[in-house]
Amino acid sequence: MDRMKKFLESLYFGDRFYEKMEIIDDKIIFQINLISRLEEESTEWNYYSGKDIEHGCLVFEGVVEYHTNNELEFNDEIYSVDVVGKEEELYFFVVSGCNVSDECISTDIEYQIKAKTFYIFNPQDDSIITN
Repeated sequence: MDRMKKFLESLYFGDRFYEKMEIIDDKIIFQINLISRLEEESTEWNYYSGKDIEHGCLVFEGVVEYHTNNELEFNDEIYSVDVVGKEEELYFFVVSGCNVSDECISTDIEYQIKAKTFYIFNPQDDSIITN
């Protein structure tokens, strides 16, 4: 679980926006307008753009269960992706973000996802990033 936690902590989502969500077979995919990664051995973003992925996808694969705390869907920011537990070969993830209404009311949303793995998909070169 430590490797997954370290990978997730290397992602930066500030001022980044949700574009769409897809469920395909056993995958849940969140597309983000820009995913940034921290520099190696860094714990802060510091405006580093060397590993930016435009229209990158957060992919949860081997999904066996998922829930949301709200009927609304993301339509604005994704705040974070965290791994909060592991049981046998399944990770427990929490994806936090928000929905902003036409009246500019922001509502926090969480997806709880139980899946075998998580990775980033880069649509620019079809690469899969796992660390």
